[in-house]
Amino acid sequence: MTRKSFFESNYFKTIETVGPDEHVMCVVYQHPFGIIFIYLATLICLTVGLVGSSVLLPEVLSQTVFGYTIVALLSVVAAIIVGVLLLVSTVVYRQTKLTVTDRNVVEIVQKGILIRKVSQLSLANIEDVTSEQRGIFASLLNFGTLVIETAGDQENFNFSFCPNPHRVAKIILDAKDDFLAATGQTGSFRNRPYKNR
Repeated sequence: MTRKSFFESNYFKTIETVGPDEHVMCVVYQHPFGIIFIYLATLICLTVGLVGSSVLLPEVLSQTVFGYTIVALLSVVAAIIVGVLLLVSTVVYRQTKLTVTDRNVVEIVQKGILIRKVSQLSLANIEDVTSEQRGIFASLLNFGTLVIETAGDQENFNFSFCPNPHRVAKIILDAKDDFLAATGQTGSFRNRPYKNR
């Protein structure tokens, strides 16, 4: 019997990966609108900084070729730093996602380059799912907040900037109903037909 390498071992099979016997219902990434504010604030600060430095620095350094060269170099360095920060912010933002399988809901929240939170919730422990859209941009661009209410002491899942939140909520509730029916547990009666007594 050949031994699996360290990288192929079960040690690396975390809750971030879907098990071989699970079926993925959907994977949801945050809506791009959530990062637009970061872009706008950064570009405004960069513009104000560049305009301010181009006006003030030549006065301080005297109006010479050397002074303008320093301003140009500082402007290029600032633009490169801002570009790298925006790239890192975009990558971090895109790492946050919600995965719904036929057994679990896994939420991965990337809070920074080195801060990552992974939460797993069994469909059996879901009490309710609500979706909310607030504001004109949320309605026009079809994004909102998805709240998965949990049973017990586990905190609720709050997934902000969720694209098409009403559809995702329905997928989760349908998956929960199917899971409860397959396991024989009692739960939601949303999809069961009404019977006359």
